[in-house]
Amino acid sequence: MRVYLYEMVSGGGALLPAAITAEDTGLADIQDFHEIAPLISDGSQMLEQLVELFLEVPDVEVWVSVDSRLKQFGQQLMERTGPDGNQPFVLYADPQTPWAVFEECCRGADWTLVVAPELGGLLEDACGRCVVSGGSLLGAGLKLRQLGIDKQRLHHWADNHNIPMPPWGIAEAGASDFNWSPSKTLVKPIQGTGGVGIRVVGDSLPSEGKWLLETIVPGIPVSVVVNLTKEGAVLLPPCHQILGGAGGYEYLSAELLEHEGHKQRAWDLSRRVLNELPLGGSCGWIGLDLMLGDNPEEDLLIEINPRVTSTISVLAELESFVPDQWSKSTNLTELMSEEINGK
Repeated sequence: MRVYLYEMVSGGGALLPAAITAEDTGLADIQDFHEIAPLISDGSQMLEQLVELFLEVPDVEVWVSVDSRLKQFGQQLMERTGPDGNQPFVLYADPQTPWAVFEECCRGADWTLVVAPELGGLLEDACGRCVVSGGSLLGAGLKLRQLGIDKQRLHHWADNHNIPMPPWGIAEAGASDFNWSPSKTLVKPIQGTGGVGIRVVGDSLPSEGKWLLETIVPGIPVSVVVNLTKEGAVLLPPCHQILGGAGGYEYLSAELLEHEGHKQRAWDLSRRVLNELPLGGSCGWIGLDLMLGDNPEEDLLIEINPRVTSTISVLAELESFVPDQWSKSTNLTELMSEEINGK
């Protein structure tokens, strides 16, 4: 079985985020996606981690596409070797026509795993191109992706399905009907990733663009990776997220959540969310970002990440773990094998 791993920035799409404009996202004053070097570093690490994981899966041929300007990185990937002596097949993509190799690989693979930022519709664009070219996505289905990409849509869905999220509103062109406070309200991009662009509202709302407003809620930021298979959802050990950066809300790192009570609460809320989510057509990994309050009644859903998230690096280091699941699998290799073999 052939699996194609595509991480957008290192895979030939490094110029795409820099082309995103204020009209697309309202993030013209945020430089994170205009600084290519940090993006390439983060994306390369994610892709390398995925290659190592999939090389462990029996009877899998790993394909990867790499930006043609990153030949050294491509060579490093080709030197990776699995337990059966298998190595990844690396193709180089021209950054001026980044979709050509991508679509060819999607057609030639049994499964394609796409990692791309939700920013400016980049994730949805890549997933759509994969399907149109004849590929099969290993990840969230269309309706689930739409909820994860658009934070306004997610809040409407949560309100309609009694899923607890922070109080929210919309700001547009510097105005809002939401009762916001300078020190108690967050402003977020409608489409964003990794916490980039999230900040506390100052004395006034952003004068341009459309933004999500959320009441700041105290608690423990937690991420739960969910493995979706035909048999049902498999919940992996929750991770405590370490946040920081320019606005204080960007993802920096994660560590396993050790408190047993908090772990069970994270799984309980995750199951409640999953019971309501439109999971049709989904197969693979997603991430749920939660906030655990002082008691279970204050636990909230914050975001849905319809793709592989950075916390996978923490879970990949575990030789075994005890997930909340129907399956007997106790490590990522077994779980990935279940995904791609249709279990």
